[in-house]
Amino acid sequence: MPIWDGGANTPRPWEIVMGVRQPDPIATVLSKALDVQTSATALIVDDDPVMRKVCRRYLEAEGWNVFEAANGREALGCFCACNPDVVMVDLDMPEMDGLETTRCLRNDPLGESVPIVMLSSEENHEALLDGLEAGADVYIAKPIREREFTLRVRSLSRLQRARRSMEAGRAILGEQTRALSLLLDFSMALAMKEDLDSILKRTIEVAAELTSCQRVSIMMPDAAGTVLTIAASHGISEHVVQHVRTPIGKSIAGRVFQSGDPILINSQDEAEAVLESQDVRVFEGLPLLSTAMRAPEKIVAVLNVTGRIGSRPFDVSELGFLNLLTNFAASAIQNVRSRQARDEARDSIVVALAKLAEHRDDDTGTHLDRVTQYCLTLARELRRSPVHVEQIDREFMRNLERSAPLHDIGKVAIPDAILLKPGRLNDEEMAVMRTHARIGADTIRSLLERTPDSAFLQMAEMIAENHHEWFNGCGYPSGKSGTEIPLSARIVALADVYDALTTKRVYKDAMSHRKALEIIIKESGTHFDPDVVKAFLAVETEFERLAAEMADALENDTPTTEQERFRAYRAQRLPAAAV
Repeated sequence: MPIWDGGANTPRPWEIVMGVRQPDPIATVLSKALDVQTSATALIVDDDPVMRKVCRRYLEAEGWNVFEAANGREALGCFCACNPDVVMVDLDMPEMDGLETTRCLRNDPLGESVPIVMLSSEENHEALLDGLEAGADVYIAKPIREREFTLRVRSLSRLQRARRSMEAGRAILGEQTRALSLLLDFSMALAMKEDLDSILKRTIEVAAELTSCQRVSIMMPDAAGTVLTIAASHGISEHVVQHVRTPIGKSIAGRVFQSGDPILINSQDEAEAVLESQDVRVFEGLPLLSTAMRAPEKIVAVLNVTGRIGSRPFDVSELGFLNLLTNFAASAIQNVRSRQARDEARDSIVVALAKLAEHRDDDTGTHLDRVTQYCLTLARELRRSPVHVEQIDREFMRNLERSAPLHDIGKVAIPDAILLKPGRLNDEEMAVMRTHARIGADTIRSLLERTPDSAFLQMAEMIAENHHEWFNGCGYPSGKSGTEIPLSARIVALADVYDALTTKRVYKDAMSHRKALEIIIKESGTHFDPDVVKAFLAVETEFERLAAEMADALENDTPTTEQERFRAYRAQRLPAAAV
């Protein structure tokens, strides 16, 4: 569907519905003012049934709908129901005369502008002036003459219907102005949103405000591309959000996603022919609309709106504005996904390089994977604490998962003579070894200069530089202490040490989980953050399970390859404790 860009030949927002151009709603409303005889309504108020019959005959011959009242009280009772374009009131009536009836109508907001014709057989000039002063627009003397009567009533009706059409046009114009203002603000807000969750949340908010709907949802395909799930919603229970799975091509949202054609249901008859049983969980109440969110390349999601306040049907202009909204949002979603794909490719390369560097002094393939899983387990437990619940959000978890494997990437710059030395390091060599923390941070910092918005690399830099700092300030390279050490680095510090203690190598046996547990408890407040140790104690059985499931498979056969001979050499010469 095209987007309105303001060009002379470009469809306006109200023109594109189901691929068909529609008329301008304001022009449609105004054009009705030119046809005043179509369905015009008159109210005749007169105690004389003969006079009412005569007036009715003249007006019905002109195509009018006519209502009658025998006195002023009856007229006031039926006025709101018939909503007349013109009221004809006899001056002299019992119970409530024409003057009082006119005053009552003018005091009512609905009757203050309706044209009123005063009918009277009196020739008293003062009585006529009283009628005009009460609010009547014109005076017609009895007995009425057909041509004069119909021409005057037609003229008054034309003015009244033109006024109503102008008011309706102003109302539509005001609504369109409000909608366009919302869309303008929305498009500007999207430029500031860099993550998918923020885009979806803002789209839901604007869609709800634009349509006055209480239930709004965006459904997106799962990783397999076979079913739609609710990615964001408003007014829908968490249970429904978690359990709705709509096959693509099935039900309302699934058919919209597959075909790209919107489905609009304004009446119960339409609903009975279209709705399926599982649709009720997403759509509740009429009217309802499901429309595709189409990016330039493909459909990325489906927007569903229902539960409208007042149950007012959707009109043509609203569908056009929703088309603009979904086009804006879909393009933003596609841009974020493209950027995420590039970022994930870059991150995968960086992590792969980190694993390659790890193989220089570790012939296993799962150390980094284990440390990463330990870190995530600790972070999930820490998130349960009020102290850390705000800091450890979804983004923190994503960044931690990608940055933890880079904690020792600086070892790539350590000379083999030191990194692979088959014996204890002297003080000079130890000083060189400890430079890997700052080298790692500098390496990642150089990447950040090219991608400064990467939160994952920002966290990786902090971890690389600070994961050897001790909570009591006795670590390296800067001697930081307490919360000066970033939380991510404090998490990695414990995870890395636990893995070093419990991992079997060809040159040392693995320490038992229980022994590692005792050491970590002992180092709480010195080496490790007490909060991180507390979290570790809460999930230590999970650590033990992960250590068993992800244990390295070491070969015990006679060495036959160069790599295996080197392993045997290390087994004989390297000390049991790692730096």
